[in-house]
Amino acid sequence: MGRILVLDELTANKIAAGEVVERPASIVKELIENSIDAGSSRIEISVTDGGLTSLVVSDNGTGMDTTDAGLAFERHATSKIKNAGDLDHIQSLGFRGEALPSIAAVSRLNLKTRIKEAVSGTEVVIEGGQILTTADIGSPVGTIVEVNDLFFNTPARKKHMKGPNNEAGHVSDIVNKIAMGYPHISFQLKSNGRVILKTPGKGDLLECIAGVYGIEAAREMLLVEAQKSENSISGYVGKPSLSRAARNHQIIYINGRYVRNRGIAEAVEKAYHSMLMVGRHPVFVLNIRVNPETVDVNVHPAKTEVRIAKAGEIESFVTSAVSQTLAGNRLIPAPVYKPVPKQGLGGPTVKQEEWQVPYISTASEEQIRELPESSEYVPELSGASTGTGILADSIPREAGEQPCFPELRPIGQIDCTYIVAQGSDGMYLIDQHAAHERILYEKYMEKPDDFVASEQLLFSVALQLTFQETQVLNDHIINLTDLGFVVEHFGGETFLLRGVPAAAAKIGGREIFLDLLDYFSRNRHTISSKALREKLLITMACKSAIKANHNLGLPEMESLLGQLSKARNPFTCPHGRPTLIHFSGYDLEKRFKRVL
Repeated sequence: MGRILVLDELTANKIAAGEVVERPASIVKELIENSIDAGSSRIEISVTDGGLTSLVVSDNGTGMDTTDAGLAFERHATSKIKNAGDLDHIQSLGFRGEALPSIAAVSRLNLKTRIKEAVSGTEVVIEGGQILTTADIGSPVGTIVEVNDLFFNTPARKKHMKGPNNEAGHVSDIVNKIAMGYPHISFQLKSNGRVILKTPGKGDLLECIAGVYGIEAAREMLLVEAQKSENSISGYVGKPSLSRAARNHQIIYINGRYVRNRGIAEAVEKAYHSMLMVGRHPVFVLNIRVNPETVDVNVHPAKTEVRIAKAGEIESFVTSAVSQTLAGNRLIPAPVYKPVPKQGLGGPTVKQEEWQVPYISTASEEQIRELPESSEYVPELSGASTGTGILADSIPREAGEQPCFPELRPIGQIDCTYIVAQGSDGMYLIDQHAAHERILYEKYMEKPDDFVASEQLLFSVALQLTFQETQVLNDHIINLTDLGFVVEHFGGETFLLRGVPAAAAKIGGREIFLDLLDYFSRNRHTISSKALREKLLITMACKSAIKANHNLGLPEMESLLGQLSKARNPFTCPHGRPTLIHFSGYDLEKRFKRVL
């Protein structure tokens, strides 16, 4: 007797459920995508106990007639494609025809649906994949799917579910991500009867972002729009001040489909190069349109991953579009008031305002309506005088670039570290070290060969290294020579530093050399010569820049601000720290209680 058996339909559906139905959020995703494909303008989702007890997805789409309502639960039954050739140009979100039977196989499911032309609707009741009843009922146009007792017949699967709050969080996350991809559809999500998301469905993506991430986050987003041949990109990217420690708030859509795509995410982050601190990641919501025939969406059961032909071209296009957006906007973080409870000594709890960079808050409908359009304010530069000494060299701006830097007049210093300046729209504080670091970095990057060229030291510098540092030096001696360092072995673990890069000659170069050895020891993987050179230039800019507690006169402050205004990215140092922050007139009035 043969050992190969053809599985029965119920067993096959349970296996498919293991691929498609990972958790309640997976079901919500599949049902919402069906609602979108049905042309819905309103989609409502309600979950109880994170969807483990029940979840309901209802829409006002086209609905199904009685025949289609029954066929929808047949495995691989679909209205989205007709043959294999259709897989080459898929426009819909769903196409496999396995979601509904897979969901029904591991739950108690109730479907109610009606098409516009029908007088009555159809109700299908299914338990564990078996259709119990099909009947005519009164029902609004559209479809309502109710899923109860998820995994009731697969206890091993149910045992591995997280708690209700955790599952509700996953549901909220996927609804948020889909909702921002379809701002023309009104979404409402309820958890245990409480509304936790409601989008207006007016087609305004920024309103949708405000509904998901909060009004303050939406105010920190910048519009991206670009077209190249048959490819286009639209959406919003956050200012560097809106960065996060994880990539959870990086939302990518390919032809309207929410996907995870590492290449495109890295292409966006490339545009933020030297604007973000190490370990920080930008926030963005981007919809990329490409020829459907160049996208393979049939590579993952949950359809969250795709393959793109000529992916490198798309990634370069994305980097260019985001770079242009960042270059054309003011990226100055503004302080925001946030009430926080503070316990007094032996007294009652009181509220005290604190300054913080904005991120997520809850937006009311009235606040969303007040969102300003993307700012196009580009102030003219004053003829700031250029002084002499360490601040004398200015950075030329490429032809055609428009500065977005505010016109500033320095007033003084705080702790010989921060420059206080007045602008037409309030007060600015400038970190003098970060500002000068940015100026020097861009100066070095203009002609890197000039500043990396080796310059002989008048007196050699003796270096007593550890055994480990000696090994690192031996491994990277060619790299260090290419970067302008001339090193001689003096015996044992002692070396003589005889030459350093030209930009480091005035400060000796010893600290920079040791910093590079530390960098090599932390980065054992292959390091490109371009990355090494930039690392050296950043380090030299940091070591050469004016430090905190350094007194500056007004002419030097004017020179510093004048040079900063000409930088290509004047708003952050090469490490991603802000060079200046802005206090508007309203901020100051609020602090002094002139407004409440």
